[in-house]
Amino acid sequence: MIKSDYFDKGTDYSASDFTKPNYQLWVSKNFDKNPDEEQGLAPWVGQLVHQASYEHQEIGVIKEFSPVRYFNGKHIGGSIDRLVYIGDGLWQVEDIKTQGNYPAKKAFKDGKEEWVKQLSVYRWLCDDYDIAPIVLANIHQYVMGYQKDKKLEDYKEYNKLEIELMSLIDTELMIESKIDIAEGDEPIFKDCPVWMCKDYCSYNQSCPHYNKERKTC
Repeated sequence: MIKSDYFDKGTDYSASDFTKPNYQLWVSKNFDKNPDEEQGLAPWVGQLVHQASYEHQEIGVIKEFSPVRYFNGKHIGGSIDRLVYIGDGLWQVEDIKTQGNYPAKKAFKDGKEEWVKQLSVYRWLCDDYDIAPIVLANIHQYVMGYQKDKKLEDYKEYNKLEIELMSLIDTELMIESKIDIAEGDEPIFKDCPVWMCKDYCSYNQSCPHYNKERKTC
């Protein structure tokens, strides 16, 4: 059994905050996290995969880089799993993801908007440093409970997925908009997916929409 090695970077927002639905982000910044929140099996496995990657020596790779940027009176940070030097002063952002078979297969086939946002913020954070990441990023996807799919012949237990990032301007506008929502009045509507409420939200016990008896919103 292992514990998460997350450490508080003293920031107001992390890159992962900007991947949350607007309503969940607002709740997370205005209410307390569930007091009985526990780390499940998937994060433990993910931690092991990250640790194995970190301990494997590679030339031209910066691992667990945690930049912080001051923007509009707020400190914004993130932990980049891998920054890979590709030559001519350019770098590539890479992230490690562990997923169960169903979500992994869906992400492999359709992509994930959350990944684009998260890695775009990573690239934006590097703009204050002498590092120039390119617009293409890589996801190292490890599949737990992998099952072969005849319709997706290229889908394997490990997949390297290339994603195109948002521009620096669009990323900054997205960050600005998300902060305005998080620190403003309650959003007009709740945009969190219903399936997230019961088991996939760390703030459901504080959420004004959550019914504790029915365990749904």
